[in-house]
Amino acid sequence: MKMSKHSKDSVDCEVAVGHSKEKLMKENHRKGDKILAALRTFSGMVAHVAAVGFTLFMFYISKPGTSLFSWHPALMSFSFMCLMVEAILVFNPESSLLLKASRKTKVRVHWTLQTCAVVCGLLGFVTIVLNKIQNSKEHFKSWHGMFGLITIIYCVVQAGFGVFLLYPQVAKKWNWKLIQLKVYHATFGLLGFTLVSVTIILSLFSNFVANNVEGFLWGLCFFCPAWCILIVMNQVTNTYLPITRRSGRTAPL
Repeated sequence: MKMSKHSKDSVDCEVAVGHSKEKLMKENHRKGDKILAALRTFSGMVAHVAAVGFTLFMFYISKPGTSLFSWHPALMSFSFMCLMVEAILVFNPESSLLLKASRKTKVRVHWTLQTCAVVCGLLGFVTIVLNKIQNSKEHFKSWHGMFGLITIIYCVVQAGFGVFLLYPQVAKKWNWKLIQLKVYHATFGLLGFTLVSVTIILSLFSNFVANNVEGFLWGLCFFCPAWCILIVMNQVTNTYLPITRRSGRTAPL
């Protein structure tokens, strides 16, 4: 049975409309992807500014060298809000400052910055302990002090386990795969940076900050660590969550 010319024209018209709709949807999808990519890049760059800006502001109000205590906020902000944030963001696919660098170079920069962050963090921790002893004050009585102690211990341990990624052949003795080590390191690293962010936010309620910062500037100081943890969380989950899902689907029952 032959199709009439009118019916054939109708079918051709429907096909053409379908193709045009599909093409329009693809174009809209590409535009949406570009907008999301631009927003992710902008958000990451804001995190860079927040990390460096917070650190410079803490140096400004603490005036390191004027007293033993003055080194504590200066070293801690430089360690955890500058070095550590930059060490993590070096792997950010949209806003890394070494976007075109090789993976090997990024890894080298990461562990160098993290090592410096741990050293500066320990120095900042020592200064506050010595300051407490010098002034005959009790240790780790505030929420900031307790979280600070936990954070320092956690970061030192986390950095120690990170050595396995530099020398994966050592981990093979326990039958650990490299991808497993990367997922574990990123997951526990995210937990560690969450502790860091909580500790920094708690420091904003200390007498030192209360006597030097108020109003809008205090809000900006709160925004900086809060924004950085959101960006880091998004980076880690977007990078490693698909890997864990694939591993779960392919794992034997």
